[in-house]
This record gives sequence, structure tokens and C-alpha cells, in this order.
Amino acid sequence: MANALLNLSIENNVSITQKYLEPGHTQMEYDSVHAAIEKKLKNREIHNPIDYINVTKEARKKPTPYEAIHVDYNLVKDYSDKSTWRYNFIRPGRKAGDPVVVSLRAIKYTPDSDGTMSYKISFDDEWTELPVRPKKLSSISYSNSHAAPIPIASTKLNHLQ
Repeated sequence: MANALLNLSIENNVSITQKYLEPGHTQMEYDSVHAAIEKKLKNREIHNPIDYINVTKEARKKPTPYEAIHVDYNLVKDYSDKSTWRYNFIRPGRKAGDPVVVSLRAIKYTPDSDGTMSYKISFDDEWTELPVRPKKLSSISYSNSHAAPIPIASTKLNHLQ
């Protein structure tokens, strides 16, 4: 995901900051969104997964309804191709005792010459560039994860019916 965000940063010439929650401080703006959707779902029957899109849109009227996007197989890309990775890892340290990936509190993706990633171990820290240089890549395109909808077993389909 980190490489995909860096490539997005470069492609759109924007800086992206990704923040990780600190343990014990997990309340986010989206908690209220989920609460509003759950409230709307109460005492309501869902017959089809697409019904969740309608419930999401109905969960808020003002200032505007929530936006819900129907995701299908065409929207899901394959980011596992290592030829699209500028960094093979995002560990901020190199040796034992140095910070590890789970120590990260923020990553900044910068669209400079080849795209760089900087990190913070604490939100109060200054940005520090990852100790690894990114690979130079030309234009990148991601393939779709699937060429068609993923089939489900007939027994499952019958059960769902």
C-alpha cells in the first residue's frame, strides 16, 4: 500500500500524509459516520448487499448525504507486482533495536524527483527520510486483480437464495 500511495503522489504531484492511530487514541471522525449508518440499519431488513449503499446514503441528509460507491471487480487493482514498488520495505531502522514498522505514527509520500517516503515515530518528531533509496521507475500502471467477477460455489449460491 505504501508504494501505491507513493506512486499516486507522484502521478498527481501531491504530497500525501498517512497517519496511524496511537494505541488508546482510536476515536476518529469516521466513528460518527459508522454510528449514523448503524442507527439507520436498526430494525431494517437487508435483502441484498446493494441495500447497504442506500442505507449509507440515507444515514445523513444535511449538509449532504454520505457518498457511497459500489465497488466491483473492475475497481480492484493488483498492487503485489514488485516491479511497481519503489521501496521493498518501509522499516525505518536497519539493525536490531532500531524502530520497526509498527513503531510508525506517520508516513509522508513526497512527489520529488523519484518520490520519497519520510516517517515519524512520534507525532512531535521531525520528518525523517527512510534509510533506503527508492528505485527509479518510469510510468506505472496497475492491472486489475480479476478479469471477471469471482465465481462462488453453487452450494453457497443456493444457500444465499
